[in-house]
Amino acid sequence: MKLSENQLEQIKAVAQDNSIFYQDIRNELIDHLASKVEELMGSGLNFEEAFLLSKKEVNPNEFQRKILMASHLGYFKSIFKNLLNWRILLKSIPLFTFMVLIFFIRNLDPFAAEKGLKVIVISCTVAMALMGLWGGLLKNSQVVSAGNTLWLTICISQLLLDLDTFVWIGISPHASIYLITFSLCLLLISGLSEVVTQTKRSKLI
Repeated sequence: MKLSENQLEQIKAVAQDNSIFYQDIRNELIDHLASKVEELMGSGLNFEEAFLLSKKEVNPNEFQRKILMASHLGYFKSIFKNLLNWRILLKSIPLFTFMVLIFFIRNLDPFAAEKGLKVIVISCTVAMALMGLWGGLLKNSQVVSAGNTLWLTICISQLLLDLDTFVWIGISPHASIYLITFSLCLLLISGLSEVVTQTKRSKLI
């Protein structure tokens, strides 16, 4: 049963709950409530009864939390899935080459190169987060989730991709720093591609 404009306005008023920070999640909640009300009205309830029952069944905080958790998990999967994407691999090569050139120009030993590399990667991630804040993109949950996941991935990788560990298992310092550099470049480009994709989508909505 199709809802009237006045009925939709009542549903929208409920979705204006201040606990919901993201506009796209608010829109999704409106669609969810409207569908639920229509379904209940189709089973014989009037609008008031269906609306009251729908509000009781949907907790805005829980609704937002589930969407955010699913989004973050989805982006973690996408970032690691993208590591096998040939486009991501190709896009990572120029950044990798640039980083290696810096190592050679500054004549850095592998251990100094590792410190510089990790500072640069973290700085780039923070700079992108600030650009998102400046660009007003923090009202879109998908952009924020993609950015958060990129940040978490880079932080975790900085701990796991450790030069001392690679050397300890028998890989030479120079081979290790090249491997670490390419891995971090690949993760950065993979995560950034997700952020860019979601940013473009948010601007089309």
